Amino acid sequence: MFPSPLRPGFSRRACAALLVAGLVSACGDDLQPQPGPDEVEDPVVHPEDSANLKHQDHGDGSFTSVVNATEPTAWVGLDLDAGKEVSAAADAAWDLAFQRFVVMSRGGVSGTGGVQVALVADTSFGQLTQAPSTGWATDAADGDDVDTTPDTVFNAAGGWYVYDLKFHTLTPRTQLYVVRSDQGTYFKVEMLSYYDDAGSPANVKLRWAKVAAPAGGQP
Repeated sequence: MFPSPLRPGFSRRACAALLVAGLVSACGDDLQPQPGPDEVEDPVVHPEDSANLKHQDHGDGSFTSVVNATEPTAWVGLDLDAGKEVSAAADAAWDLAFQRFVVMSRGGVSGTGGVQVALVADTSFGQLTQAPSTGWATDAADGDDVDTTPDTVFNAAGGWYVYDLKFHTLTPRTQLYVVRSDQGTYFKVEMLSYYDDAGSPANVKLRWAKVAAPAGGQP
């Protein structure tokens, strides 16, 4: 039982302290800091395996994924924000889509998702922690070249791979791509290989992880 503030020796300071203690006890939950309007919680990606997509979680926010892109007429869609395989037949949800050695991003001529891609050279996967502020592009219509395939960012300017004319094999170039997803999140993507352990082609292996937005905000 609290002493009466009317009793001799009970100071006004002690009374004030008791009142504050009671308020803190009763309203402790309400005093917890709440996120402001600009503080958006960054969702954690939990990739899920599927028929054409297998993931390895490295436990540090990065993943290695293998896309079974062996069907010559089918596209395998990847939603980077969710880490899931999605249908690439419709213009919805997917950020990247794979068919054999061709990689599309859902922006420009490839869709209305607003997905943009920037090529980053001379930087290792571990070194890159923030998206660049320049160099962004979207998939474009086929230009003046020998094929009729759209000039996707991944396949333009020599492409993500080097083609060996003698052995007819593809080897990924030492370079990174940064993808701005349809949700406005940034991911670094490194193409690792085109073949599985048995040497079968069109089993595209890539490593990817989130990175910070460009300095100064989104492009």
